[in-house]
Amino acid sequence: MLLLIDIGNTSTTYGIYRGGKIRNIAYSPSIEFPSIVDKLLRKNNTGPINHVIIASVFPKITKKIRKIASQKLGRSHLWEVGQNLKPQIRHNYKHINKLGSDRLINIYGAGRLYKPPLLIVDFGTALTCDLVSKDGVFLGGLIVPGPEIAFNALWEKTALLPKLPFPKGKVSFLGTDTREGMKAGILQGYGAMTDGLVERFKAKFGKKLRVVATGGLAKTLRPYAPSINTVDPLLTLKSLYLAWEEVS
Repeated sequence: MLLLIDIGNTSTTYGIYRGGKIRNIAYSPSIEFPSIVDKLLRKNNTGPINHVIIASVFPKITKKIRKIASQKLGRSHLWEVGQNLKPQIRHNYKHINKLGSDRLINIYGAGRLYKPPLLIVDFGTALTCDLVSKDGVFLGGLIVPGPEIAFNALWEKTALLPKLPFPKGKVSFLGTDTREGMKAGILQGYGAMTDGLVERFKAKFGKKLRVVATGGLAKTLRPYAPSINTVDPLLTLKSLYLAWEEVS
């Protein structure tokens, strides 16, 4: 059994691969995740975990998990994207070793799971757009502040706007009070931005571009961005398994 872990700046997604499927999928604030790993490796009701496979953009948390996994399983059973797990992609990127491990593994996995040309849109702490050509070559991408950062900035940087949780359900186009206006603004605004970016990518790189959305807010934003063709919230975990399978 494999413990697949996608550590983001804010949230961590994890699941257990067994029997040909990713199961027991769960989410945790990244800062709290080391204690969860400790419990998972100490005792797991479905059987012993053999390997831990990580993609991370949070070095401090990665270091803690590395220590726990090494103690419980041994260093040879720990796999990290960018360290001992290095998925190979064709690219035109200037410094591929500086590409975030989440972006790298998503580009690798999307190329295995979907037919290019592809635009991979990851709705995380940052919103990233990564372009893969019809020949399967990663050409580059964009990095934008993510929806939650923008939403939180409304109440953090203003005196009168209220602190609200990020909206998850359906909202109307027009807010009839301040709270509803904030919710509608963030979802409609990021949906429109996504559609606008997709339109620009297609104008430059071809109309056949398939848009694959992933990340914790992909399902939330999908109703507001009809340009998205496929929502795959588990793309990173799937990609981690595919990369491990190739070298194991």
